[in-house]
Amino acid sequence: MAMKELQNLVHLESAVIQTVQYAQSTLDEMSRDSEINTQKIKADAQLFMKSIQHINEKLIQTISYLSTVSTAVPHGGSVYNSEKDFHLAHEHCSLVMDRLNKLDKKSKPRIFVLENSMNS
Repeated sequence: MAMKELQNLVHLESAVIQTVQYAQSTLDEMSRDSEINTQKIKADAQLFMKSIQHINEKLIQTISYLSTVSTAVPHGGSVYNSEKDFHLAHEHCSLVMDRLNKLDKKSKPRIFVLENSMNS
């Protein structure tokens, strides 16, 4: 299977080269000082767009394959945001706990001893 994917990458490289050639041909025709062949420009532009779509599809397939192979499960995306949210929530909980502890200490009933009541 890996050899097939390597061959796909080689074909993809060739497709990228061909796409650049389509773009070059279109731009060359458009920059001519003499008669411009609009049919050639349209044909080359369409080939360029089809080639871009093909490359995009193949890259998506290759990335999907590589993410599955590297982890043995389909790629679920980055966990950076989830980790960041977790750490922020943990810090927030710590701050809330500190405030609650301070309030608890302040709310405990204080025992006042009056000197007169002790002398009696």
